[in-house]
Amino acid sequence: MSRNSHKRAESLTPFVPSTTLAPGWINKTDTFWYSWRDDSGRKFWKVDPKAKKKTPLFDTAKMAAALSELTQKPYDSSNLPFATVTFDEKDANRMFFSLTEAPVAPSTAPKTTRYEYDLAKETLKIAAKEGTAAATTEARDFRNLSPDKKAYVYAMAHNLYYVEIKEGKDQPPVQLTKDGEKDYSFGSREGGFGGIFGGGGGTRRGQQGGGGAPPPPTEQRVRANVTWSKDSKRFYVSRFDSRKVKELFLVSSLSEPRPSLLSYKYAMPGEPEVGSQELFAFNPEKKALEKLPVEKYKDQQLRNVHFQDTTSETLRFLRRDRLQRHAELCEINLATKAVTPLVTEAVENAFLELQEVKYVKPGGDFLWFSERSGWGHYYLYSNDGKLKNAVTSGPYRASSITEVDEKKSQLWFVAQGREAGENPYYQHLYHVGLDGSGLTLTDAGEADHTSSVSPSKDFVVDVSSRPDLAPKAVLRDRDGKMILDLEETKLERLLELGWRMPERFTVKAADGVNDLYGNLWKPTDFDPKRKYPIIAYVYPGPQTESVNSGFSVSATNARLAQLGFIVIQIGNRGGNPARSNAYHSYGYYNLRDYGLADKKTGIEQLAARFPWVDVDKVGIFGHSGGGFMTGAALLLPPYNEFFKVGVSSAGNHDNNIYNANWSEQHHGLKEVPVLGADGKPTGETKFEIKVPTNAELAGNLKGKLLLVHGEMDNNVHPGGTIRLVNALIKAGKRFDFMMLPGQNHSFGDMTGYFNQMTLEYFAEHLLGDYQRGNAELKVK
Repeated sequence: MSRNSHKRAESLTPFVPSTTLAPGWINKTDTFWYSWRDDSGRKFWKVDPKAKKKTPLFDTAKMAAALSELTQKPYDSSNLPFATVTFDEKDANRMFFSLTEAPVAPSTAPKTTRYEYDLAKETLKIAAKEGTAAATTEARDFRNLSPDKKAYVYAMAHNLYYVEIKEGKDQPPVQLTKDGEKDYSFGSREGGFGGIFGGGGGTRRGQQGGGGAPPPPTEQRVRANVTWSKDSKRFYVSRFDSRKVKELFLVSSLSEPRPSLLSYKYAMPGEPEVGSQELFAFNPEKKALEKLPVEKYKDQQLRNVHFQDTTSETLRFLRRDRLQRHAELCEINLATKAVTPLVTEAVENAFLELQEVKYVKPGGDFLWFSERSGWGHYYLYSNDGKLKNAVTSGPYRASSITEVDEKKSQLWFVAQGREAGENPYYQHLYHVGLDGSGLTLTDAGEADHTSSVSPSKDFVVDVSSRPDLAPKAVLRDRDGKMILDLEETKLERLLELGWRMPERFTVKAADGVNDLYGNLWKPTDFDPKRKYPIIAYVYPGPQTESVNSGFSVSATNARLAQLGFIVIQIGNRGGNPARSNAYHSYGYYNLRDYGLADKKTGIEQLAARFPWVDVDKVGIFGHSGGGFMTGAALLLPPYNEFFKVGVSSAGNHDNNIYNANWSEQHHGLKEVPVLGADGKPTGETKFEIKVPTNAELAGNLKGKLLLVHGEMDNNVHPGGTIRLVNALIKAGKRFDFMMLPGQNHSFGDMTGYFNQMTLEYFAEHLLGDYQRGNAELKVK
C-alpha cells in the first residue's frame, strides 16, 4: 500500500457534490426552487408540481455575465458565488441574493451587498435597502415592541421597564422591577441572565493585579426577553436565579500579556444550588409585573410557556421536576392566579418536554407527545385537557410534527422504526387522521428520508439516502406516488479518487435479542486474504448513537481505513431514543459501563463472520461521551483485555463534574429524605447521584491510551481528564496525554493536528508502523 494513500480522503472536499436538497416554496405556493452542485458547478431550478415540470430558475451564463459586469469581478456559470435566493412577496419575478466581500483589512468589517434580479427581464441591479435606516436600527434596538406598536419593554441594569407610546411619542418609563442584579437579571449590558444548570459564557478575570473584575461599562438599555400576547395587552417573562450556583474556572495560558482566569456559573449533578426559575406576567390595569405562583416541584424547570392565540387572560406552561420523570402542562388564570393542570405525565427516563404543544387551530384541540406506552407517540387533547384519542400508536416512534392540516383534520409527522425489515433509525414521513385513522406512508423506500411538505400539502419533496446509497431527490404526491425525478448525487469522481462507501451490517446485542446496526469501512486496496486490525468509532449516547443512517462522505473514517484498518460504527443498547423507551433506558443508573458489552460482542460477531477481521488487534476512539466510553473500554475488565488501543478526546471521564441537567437526566437522580440528628426524617428532601468514573478504574489499564483535551473546554471541563491522569500516575501506569492550548470542546484550529495524532497513534500501536500514519503531518 502506498504510504500516502491515506491522504486521498483529505483532497475530497472540492469533489463532493450536493447531498441534500431543500425546496424553497415560492410565496406560499407549491412551486419551489432549489440549487444543486455537481462537477459542472451550481445550478438553480424551478419546479411546478402541478405541471410536473422542472426548468432552470434563470440562465446561469447570463447571470454570471451580469454579475461580472456589475461587480467588476470575473464569474462564469460554473462558479456563481451564492447558493440561496429569496423572492418579493408580491412579485415572484423579483429575486434577491446577497454577496459578502472579505474585509480589505483586519480592522474593517466585511461588506454585504444585496442584489435584485428580474427573472422576466433578465436584468440585475443592486437592490434598494429594505426600509429606512431608522427602521433598520429600530429592528435591532433595545425596544421589544408590542404587536400594535403602542408600547415596548426594555431592560437596564438587570431590571425591567415599560414604556407606552402615545401619538408617536414615548411616555415616561415605568420601572417594573427594582430587585434585579447580576445572576438574577432581566437583562443588562453587563450580562448575567443566569441559568439553572450552568454552562455558557463566562467572565475573564486576573488581567490586573489582585484578580478583581474590571468595572462594567456605562449601563445602557438592552432588549428584554419578553413575549407579548397577540392582543398586545400582556407579556410574560421568566427570570433565572443563579446567584447561589457555584462557579467553575478555566485558565487561558495564551492570554496576553498574562494568563487569564475565565469563571462561569456551572451547576453539577446532585448539588443543591442549581438555581431556580420564576415566571412573571404584566398586569395591564395596574401597569405592574406580577410573579406567578407556578411552583410545585423542588428545583423544577419551566418549558413551553405560551399565550394561546385567542386570549391573553390565561397563560400556559409545562413544569418538570428535577428528577425528569414528572411533568405537567398547566394553565394559569392571570386574574385569579389559579393554576389548573391540564395534562400530567410520569414516565421514567422519557423526554417529557420533547416538543411544544401543537394546536390544531387557535383555541382548539392540541397534540401532545408522550412515551407512556413505551414508545413515543402523539395524543389528541381537547383544549381543556381531556384526552380524546391516540393519534399515532404501535411499536415505532413518532419523532416530530411536520404539519397539522386543520382542513383535512390530519397530522403530518416523521417516524422511525415502523417499516418492517428496515433499519429502525431510518426516518419516514406519514400523514394520519387526527382520529388515528388512515395512516399513510408518503416516502416509501429502504433508506433514510428527509421529506418536505408543500404549503397545500398536496406534494412532498423526498430526499432519500443510506450510508451505502447515494442521495436521490424526487417529487411525490401527498400519498407517496412518484411524480418527477429531481436529482441524484453522482459519485464517479469520488470513486476515481479512491473513496469508497461503507458497508452496512447488523449484529446482535450482548442479550442475543436486540439488533444493533453499523457501518464498516475497508481500505481501498482491501485484500480478503489479509488480516486487518479493527477500530470502532464510538459515542454511547444516551441521546444519540454514533452510527450514520444517511449518506455521508466521512473523511476521518475513510482516512483511517486507508492506513490498513477496518473501521466501524456500531450502536449499543441505551444509545438512541429513536427506538423504544426500554431500549433507550438500558443505561439508566449505569452511565459508564452500559454500552461496552454490546461493542465487544458486536466486534466478535464481525470477526466470526469475516475472516479478515483481526479480533486480537482492536482499537476504539471517540469524542466527548465517546472519549468517556473509550477510556472505560481500556480500563474496565474484561473489556480492557479486548480493546488494545484507544484515543479518547474531550472525554467526560467524571460525569459528577459534568453539567447537572445531562448527567441527572441520563444516569438517573434520586430524591431521598433528609435525616435529622435523631436519624428520623425531617420532612425535607435532597437529591443524590453518583456516576461511576473512569478514574476509579485507573489501576486496570493494560493497553495503549491517548488522552486529549482542550484547555478552554467549558462544555466538558478538563478537570475530568486531569482527574483520570492523576489516578493513572498514582497507579504507576504509562499512557499518553495532550492538552491543546486555548482550545474549546471542538478543538478549533487544532482539529487537523489532533486528527493526524489519531492516525499516527493507531498506526504505531496496531500496525507497528508509525511512519504509515506520519507520512505527512498536515495541520488544517
